[in-house]
Amino acid sequence: MELRERIGAWVTEEGCFFRVWAPKAERVGVLVQEGPLWESDEAGTTQELANDGGYWSGTVAGAHAGQLYRYRIEREGQVYQRLDPAARDVISSELTRADPQSRNASIILGPDELEWAEFTPPRFESFIIYQLHVGSFTGRGDGLDREWGTFRDLEERLPYVREMGFDCIQLLPVHEFSRDRSWGYNPASFFAPESSYGSPADLKRLVDAAHRQGLAVIFDVVYNHAGPDDSVLYEYDGPGENGGSWFEGGQQTSWGIGPAWWKPEVQDFFYQNARMFLEEYHADGLRFDATTQINGQHLKLMVRRLREDFPDRYLIAEHLPDHPWIIDEGRFCATWRADAHHEGQRALAGSDPVERVKRVLGWDGYPDAWNLVKYLLGSHDDIGDQENGDAEHGLTSWDSRHRYLVDQLGGRESWTARAKCRAAWALNVAMAGTPMLFMGSECLMAAPNVAWGYWHDGADANGDHRFDWSIAGDPTGMEMRRLVAACNALRWEHYALRAGSLRVVHEDHDNQVLGFLREHDGEALLVVANLGERSFGDHGYGVAAGGVDGQWTQALCTQDAAFGGWDGAGNAFHEPWTQGDGRVYVNLPKWGVVVLRRK
Repeated sequence: MELRERIGAWVTEEGCFFRVWAPKAERVGVLVQEGPLWESDEAGTTQELANDGGYWSGTVAGAHAGQLYRYRIEREGQVYQRLDPAARDVISSELTRADPQSRNASIILGPDELEWAEFTPPRFESFIIYQLHVGSFTGRGDGLDREWGTFRDLEERLPYVREMGFDCIQLLPVHEFSRDRSWGYNPASFFAPESSYGSPADLKRLVDAAHRQGLAVIFDVVYNHAGPDDSVLYEYDGPGENGGSWFEGGQQTSWGIGPAWWKPEVQDFFYQNARMFLEEYHADGLRFDATTQINGQHLKLMVRRLREDFPDRYLIAEHLPDHPWIIDEGRFCATWRADAHHEGQRALAGSDPVERVKRVLGWDGYPDAWNLVKYLLGSHDDIGDQENGDAEHGLTSWDSRHRYLVDQLGGRESWTARAKCRAAWALNVAMAGTPMLFMGSECLMAAPNVAWGYWHDGADANGDHRFDWSIAGDPTGMEMRRLVAACNALRWEHYALRAGSLRVVHEDHDNQVLGFLREHDGEALLVVANLGERSFGDHGYGVAAGGVDGQWTQALCTQDAAFGGWDGAGNAFHEPWTQGDGRVYVNLPKWGVVVLRRK
């Protein structure tokens, strides 16, 4: 983009170029002064900006990186001081309109001086995503006593994620949000990173460090609504319908009025925000929050621009319930499929397991398998709870309860619950789609009291629910971590698990066994899931091989002793052939997944 089209503050050889959209303003000036906090309005430099179709712009000679600035907006005899909606950094989420005595301000950033590592984003079929929340991922347990994690703290923990074979981290929203502690879905200033996490430079170093570890980075962006408390956009150039220029005529969302996406200037604002993450922070993808809360005809215009400018970046929609429209016309690369978690949880609880798992194996209605992101163990929404354990009336409704899957199925101390979680991740990796796991699931995170095994970004009436590093490294946690690493390695070693192929070849509803084939270019993997309480030994269970002849060898068994199962559960040193009846005869442990590879 040319400089004259970019919103925000941009350091040039002459000083700093400013551009802001305030269509109802009669006059706009920019106030620039030294920091570290905003002083009197008379301090520093004030310069009037020129109006061009509602955009106000101009260059302040001598303005430089590190200085503070505000916009002075005049309309109908009233004067308003505002932060820059496109400021790349702000002191905090506090707003001048809420507190006239506020010393908050936008901050001019200089050119990027980081020597970025060379990094190529993964192909779309090759993402294995680890979802995390910056503030609560680091700081608790195993000798740590930080109250709130930062970008720098997270940087220290990247090897933990990479060692399990994930190639991508997906961060819950990191744009400046109301107050200092939040899940992030209450955006206050869309372009500035959350000040309690660190500076823009800290965030850039985090992304670069992730790339050096071999980890792609996906940012979670919230474009369907603004935070209810500290929205920098609210009544920006004075009062108006539903909050003024940025909101009038906007779509009503579950969290209040949304931005006026029908306006090209609003579409461009969010396009430039998304572009910032992809261009300035070298992001490898974006996850758009609650896209059903945005008019799709307007959203697709912005996404089309992004796909044209950044064709190799993975754009994910939280479009629930999922629908092919968001891919075919909305131009996204992928959408979340919540049914994979909900149906998987019901199946593992014993409700028609073969049929329920079969429903979520494929990608019916979508062009490619990677059009769906699946998370059988749950996302932050399924595991997180801000209602002291009673989100969605979870205390009385098991099916909608927000918990780590291990707690939903019996608790961390239950061998069966742990085995079911192992089976869930193996299925997640072996089925079609992009696998995603929320932090803590890889080590069976849970509160000491099983009833309160949910994630929260701090303490509530039932204790501290942040990620607990003492649990991550205990024997139970290590068993699950080894299983996750083995499953991820299997997906990397066999392209058939990432390819666009899947055939259900075996259904045994009486014994609750399901088998499916993943094939590619002569490679074949037979995935067999025993979703029941009966184990089959003596290599006596015959699973249909779907017409694939030859000799088979075991590539994975989730009930191996190293993962928390038992010696002899699987088929080590047993390499059966497809028999005349078209079946392969193997050991099949209860609540286990066995993957066979044709030799």
